[in-house]
Order: sequence, then C-alpha cells, then structure tokens
Amino acid sequence: MIDQLEEKYILMMKENKEEFYKLAYSHVKNEHDALDIISEATYKGLQALHTLREAEYMKTWFYRILINESIKVLRKKKKIIYDNQYIETVREKDVNHEEIMDLHLAVDKLPEKYRSIIILKYLKQMQIEQIADILQLNQNTVKTRLRRGIKQLKLLMGGYKCG
Repeated sequence: MIDQLEEKYILMMKENKEEFYKLAYSHVKNEHDALDIISEATYKGLQALHTLREAEYMKTWFYRILINESIKVLRKKKKIIYDNQYIETVREKDVNHEEIMDLHLAVDKLPEKYRSIIILKYLKQMQIEQIADILQLNQNTVKTRLRRGIKQLKLLMGGYKCG
C-alpha cells in the first residue's frame, strides 16, 4: 500500500523527470549513464524516503542523491565529462563556436567541487542557498567555490576576454 509520502515522491519524480535527467546528463554526458543514474537514485530515494524529515524539502533531498550517484559513476569511469547543454546557456551574440568549444573544454578541466557548483548555478540557474542545500555546504563555501571556479575558468580561457 502506498502512503502519502510515497505518493508525493512519485508525483515529484513525474513532474521533474526531465530536469533530473538534464542534471544527471550534465555530469556524465552520456544518455545511458544518465538513465542508469536516475534509475539508481530513484530506487535509493524510495528506499530512504522514511529518513526524509520534512517533505517540503523532498526535491532538494533528491538532488543530493542524484548528484552523489552522478559523482559515483564519474569516479568509476575516472574521467571528467561535461554537458553540451552548457553551451546552450551561452547566449551572447559575439561568442563564436571556437570560444564555446574552448569554454566547454575549460569546464571539463575544473575540479568536481567547482564544476558541480558552476553547473547548478549557470545551467540549472539555482540560487546560492539552493546549491548549498543540495551539496550540503555552507553558503559561504558555495560562494567561495563559485568564485574560485570562475577564476580558474578565466585562467583556462586565457586568450579570451572574460567578463
């Protein structure tokens, strides 16, 4: 028998399935792996649903599970990958394809602790507070890592004028 919390979990999964897929894909850049991550995270979320203290934070709680599963897959593969969708977020008219590819490669080279924050901030357009909740970090830590990640991107992008 399905209880009220499980119903809410199922509804949250249905309403956000595309968003969850994009987040998983942004880490592994592989459709098969992203689907495996979602499947495993969904199962783990359902198994741990009783540990959720406040149902209103279910989505944030699930993001954490999803990110952990994504990182687990990346560690197994021993390679850092990035989502092509990030390129779509660059909307400036004067950015050419070469610059976009260089940005893509630069983000690939960032350490995971910076890359995850940059993905959540700029791809998922999340606020610092949301990122801190999802990654279980202090907001100041998120701000610091975001600044350092951007600084490293600027260094990696060397020849380009960065804002």
